[in-house]
Order: sequence, then structure tokens, then C-alpha cells
Amino acid sequence: MNGLPIAIVGAGTAGLATAIFLARQGYAVRLLERVERLQPVGAGILLQPSGLAVLQRLGLLAECTALGAAVSRLYGTSCQGRVILDTRYHDWQPGSFGLGIHRGVLMTALLNAAQRAGVQVATGVTVSRFEQASGHVRLLQDHTDGSEQPLGDFAALILADGTRSTLRAQMQVRQWSRPYPWGALWSMLPTSSATESGELRQWYRGCREMFGLMPTGCTHQARETPLTSLFWSLPLAEHERWRSSGLQVWKTRVRNLAGQASEAYLQQIDDPAQLTLAAYADVRMQRWNDARVLAIGDCAHAMSPQLGQGANMALVDAAALADVLGDATDVAQETLDWNALFASYGDARRDHLRYYRQASRLLTPLFQSNSNTLAVLRDIALMLARHNRLGRQHAVSTLVGARGGWLWSGAQKRALHAWKGEREAWE
Repeated sequence: MNGLPIAIVGAGTAGLATAIFLARQGYAVRLLERVERLQPVGAGILLQPSGLAVLQRLGLLAECTALGAAVSRLYGTSCQGRVILDTRYHDWQPGSFGLGIHRGVLMTALLNAAQRAGVQVATGVTVSRFEQASGHVRLLQDHTDGSEQPLGDFAALILADGTRSTLRAQMQVRQWSRPYPWGALWSMLPTSSATESGELRQWYRGCREMFGLMPTGCTHQARETPLTSLFWSLPLAEHERWRSSGLQVWKTRVRNLAGQASEAYLQQIDDPAQLTLAAYADVRMQRWNDARVLAIGDCAHAMSPQLGQGANMALVDAAALADVLGDATDVAQETLDWNALFASYGDARRDHLRYYRQASRLLTPLFQSNSNTLAVLRDIALMLARHNRLGRQHAVSTLVGARGGWLWSGAQKRALHAWKGEREAWE
């Protein structure tokens, strides 16, 4: 594209992956991040085959799998030991798996690839607002003296600054953001060899209590120390009470729920500061673009973590946008219709994201609420699905990120075909 300038705000998964794709297509990409220093921090995440296929396209799959941990299934039981959830990647496709990975490992791989691709990364930059004019988008930053300082003019602006984006509200698009009343405490701890199973393991007491352990692999700094992500569900309003009641009260609740499997990890926690509180929100937009401005990733469609799709959706967004813009590389710069291009991207992502948004909103109260009735209904529904071939297929195809709707769809078939091709290339 002869260096056509594109601005991306936010150096998370969506922003970095998009920056790599577009820089490789010849766009002059400037990536703006408000954090002063990008550091390899964050919780463990579960990458699904949909996200792994995008990493393969980016040339980063081998690096990430070398440090991540393969997850063969999601396995959850009640406090009495009754099986509630048993979703196996093998039921989707033999040889497939999820990848537990430290968020910092993924961010480091993406950042290094972006810099190699020639992306101009600017940190410590807070974009206060944007203005759209004929032929460009202008970004502005608040100056210390109260004035506004221009950050440059760009052919298009991509917002990837997360759930709490302040720039999204400046788009002339109807949008909704609703915080979830429940969150999760999480910690990253050295893996106990006694509990190493290759499974994402969860324990439930009704819908109110959930404790989980997920293999998370290693970090660049400590390649010989495999890690496990520990998480505990709780209402946000109860966080202060949790802190004031003391760790021993919480540890007793965990032991009563998960038994001996939790002991090796509980022994490593002696300070509440080792557990970080994560909060979530549901973000919806009538459409994802406003002329030359496009929202992607959590900025556009944040949802609860029950399906574990946040990073995967960000990666798939980046690949879909690259496909749309790649088809326009032969068009003269002055004739590019950015509104039409971004609308095409929206058409490509609509069905997939609609399904996962709906499924996430449906599942969330089944795992995070105070309802005893929903717990019973959940257990019955998951039992019936687990003992039915179609039910197992629906559950696992949802998990891997391959569904484009509640019924078998063309989007799912394309995702299956794409992942097979990417996996064969990787092997």
C-alpha cells in the first residue's frame, strides 16, 4: 500500500496481531499504547485451535507452543465428585488441543514480531480523542498546559484498547457496556508434579463457588519452571470481605471443595496480594465501525470469560481484518472506501461473534450466580449433552472457537478446514 498510514490504539493481543498483519501488507502502522513500559505480565490464558491457527499464520505457533502447555480437556466436578463438565478436544478432531499459556509469553512473541515487521510502537501515549475529516483521521493528546497536541493524521484508526476504552464512546455508534457483578481471583504458581494432568480442572458448589487449575507452561525468564493458573470465582462486592476474613477461611472453603488436589497450591499462598482480582464486562455495539474508525477485540465485543474466548477472538479479528484489507491492496489509495472495507469486516465477523456473545451470556449465570435452580438445570443439561454425540460435538466445537451459529454452519465448516490446513502445515 506504499506506506498508507494506519493508527492502532492499544498494544494488547488484538492490537499487536493486527499491527503485524497490516505492516506485512505494506501499511505504515503506528501502534499507540498508554502504558509507559510494555512488560510480560498477566494471567494464564487458554488459546483454542481458532487462535492457534492465527498464530500459525503469523509464524508464531512454534514459539508459543514451546513455552505453553497442551490441554487435552476441560473437566469439572461437583463438591461431591459428580462429573459436571467433560469436554475433550479429541472429540472435535484427533490430535487437537488447547494451549495454556502465560499472557506475557504471547505478548512478548507478538511484540517482537511487530517490531520485526516495522511497526512503530509508541508507549506512554494516551490518545484523548479523534477527529474525522475528509480523507483522514486526526488523533489528539491532552497536553500538560490544558491544550491538545496533534499526534498525526492517518488514513484509518483501529481501536484495540480493551473493554474500558474511552475512545469507543466517541464513535457515532450505539453501544452498551455492562459490568458483570462476578469476577475471579487468580494466581500463577509453580506446578505440582502430583497434580500435573494436562487438563483444565474445575470444581463447583452449585453456581456460587468455582475453583480451577489450568496448566500454563513456562515463561521466557524461567523456562524450567512450569506454571499453573489458579482461579477462584467470587462476587466483586465480596472482595473486601474476602480480604478481611483472612486466607485461612478461604483455604478451608477451597479444601472443602477441591480436596487434596488443591493442597500443593494453597501451601504456596501466604499473602492475599498473591491473588489478583479480575473484573469483566459485556460490551456490545450496533456495528463496529464509524466511517474510518474500527473497534476490534475486547474494545468491540468483550464478554465474560466462561468460554475462554477473549484472546482467540482478538486473534481471529486480526486475521479477518487482514483478509479484508489484503483484498484491497491493488486499489489506489485515494479511492479506498474505508467505511465499506470496515463494513465488510463486520459482515465477515458478525455470525461468529453473535453466537459466542449469546452463548457467553447464557452460560455465565450457570457458573457464576446464587441460583440453586440454575445449578440443577446446568447439571442436567450438561449430563445430557455429555452422553449424546451431537451434544458433545456442539460443546467441543464451541470450545475450540469453530462455531458460526447455534446450528451447523458454513462458518464452522470453514473453520474446521482452516485449522486442519494450519495443523498439517505446522506438523
